[in-house]
Amino acid sequence: MIHRPANARLLSILVAAEHVILYLVSFVLVAVGVGILVLMCFTIIRGDTSGAEKIIIVLEELLLVLIVLEIFVTVQTHLEGGRLQLEPFIIVGIIAIVRHILSVVVRLSIPVSSAQNREQLIELAVYAGCAFVLVAALALARWSQRRPGPSRDGQGSRSDTSVPPQ
Repeated sequence: MIHRPANARLLSILVAAEHVILYLVSFVLVAVGVGILVLMCFTIIRGDTSGAEKIIIVLEELLLVLIVLEIFVTVQTHLEGGRLQLEPFIIVGIIAIVRHILSVVVRLSIPVSSAQNREQLIELAVYAGCAFVLVAALALARWSQRRPGPSRDGQGSRSDTSVPPQ
């Protein structure tokens, strides 16, 4: 296919626009991460909650910062010319599930009716199942990246398992 100069110029404009947007997203993600940390500090200093609740708040907020940073790293990798990977999104999902599990555990510590308690336990079980599925997906994604591909002679590409010719 022959590229016309107008198409090449339009493509370069679109690529530049993509980079501008990705840089803006990067700055916003950094600002959001810093904002979460600042708000977390204010929440802790304010002292409206007990020590155990403060620890849970700190853990939840730090996990949220990790989610933001994982997305930030993904955007930076894309800006550096790398292709988007599945693994960071799975990690973000796992961290998000852990945050929800912590939230449910905190709510379970508050006395409620047996029906509400049952609903929270079901919610906890669903989150645990989701976490298991995401961890299995992460393991599968990592395993598939390390798996040797076929070489020209039909054998694996691993150099440590070479078979002598017969």
